[in-house]
Amino acid sequence: MTTEEMRKLIERTEPTTPAQPLTNVGSETAHRILAMNKDSDISGVPPKKSRVEVQSLPTRQYLDQTVVPILLQALSNLAKERPADPISFLAGYLLRNKSQYDNGESPPTSQ
Repeated sequence: MTTEEMRKLIERTEPTTPAQPLTNVGSETAHRILAMNKDSDISGVPPKKSRVEVQSLPTRQYLDQTVVPILLQALSNLAKERPADPISFLAGYLLRNKSQYDNGESPPTSQ
């Protein structure tokens, strides 16, 4: 999926009202991700942009600055490897490579 295709998808799905927080998330992976986010919040390492700045961005810019780079890399690897369980593959990829994108560093060029 190209960046342009992702942007078109975002435009089609962009909410007209503020997003509601997710509730009743039951998967173990989701709980681990949430726990990791809490741990990184208290680690004392300041994020590249403050949380208030990021929260005030329009939807497209928010996604472009937070998740699109790692998602594009993850989807590219998914397409190359074609694992039997693609969702677990994506979840694992995101968890393994999260730190490379959290620090504001440029994404890796190859894996």
